Amino acid sequence: MTESASVQPVRRIFDGRNDSDNPVLVREEGGAPTGDALVDGTYDTLGVTWDFFRTVYGRKAIDGRGGPVEAVLRGGEPGATWHGSRILLGGGDAPAPLDAVAAQYMIGVIQHTAELESYGQPGALAVSLGNVFGLLAKQYTLKQGVEESDWLFGQGLPASGEAVGSLADPARFKQVAHMTEYDETVDEDGGVHVNAGIANRAFHLVATELGGNAWERAGRIWYKGLMGYASRTTNFSAFRFATLGAARELDMPADVVARAWTEVGVDR
Repeated sequence: MTESASVQPVRRIFDGRNDSDNPVLVREEGGAPTGDALVDGTYDTLGVTWDFFRTVYGRKAIDGRGGPVEAVLRGGEPGATWHGSRILLGGGDAPAPLDAVAAQYMIGVIQHTAELESYGQPGALAVSLGNVFGLLAKQYTLKQGVEESDWLFGQGLPASGEAVGSLADPARFKQVAHMTEYDETVDEDGGVHVNAGIANRAFHLVATELGGNAWERAGRIWYKGLMGYASRTTNFSAFRFATLGAARELDMPADVVARAWTEVGVDR
């Protein structure tokens, strides 16, 4: 048996019962289904997410060492967030969509690698990376190439309506898509969500120009850029250089990457 085949996820699902500080373990790896659709659906979604990161990028769980992947359900406010060492999924009785879970999985990966600051441009970059890899997990699972995807993320979250964002058209969801529109607000940790649209748009431009399956091409560039070059204070400009370096190392067209960043106003 190969190493890849021998490594398996270690999932733990907790029920916060509206108290995320004292959750109760309700299902763990290898345990039988509970009959609770939220618990069992989340267990399955974590497995799909784990498989995506392991198969495509060689990542052994969130911590990179095969450690447990944990989620707390019914833990408070609606939505999906990274809660220190676990994914917190609050509100509603329907399992969170795959891209939302995978986005928070990616935030956990960032915590264990580049440790991007949660404020300003580094924070916006972290949010964008969550959006990007959450959507890539969905595309991978649905076997969608760049032409088939609608590039929307967060569909199915409580009170989200159609979706919460678009990599193709950030302005549609009140995100900015160019550095000339960058919001210098002190609110929302320096506008991490509104400004994430800039990096989201850059990724979409690269992915659609390279074509094919985004997780295999643009996704590899972004992942290597994060793992090989990013650090705590990496901003959009620094990540531009990171993805240029990653493209060259991967023998992919760095000029495509450069043009995309220039188009969103990050040209140096």
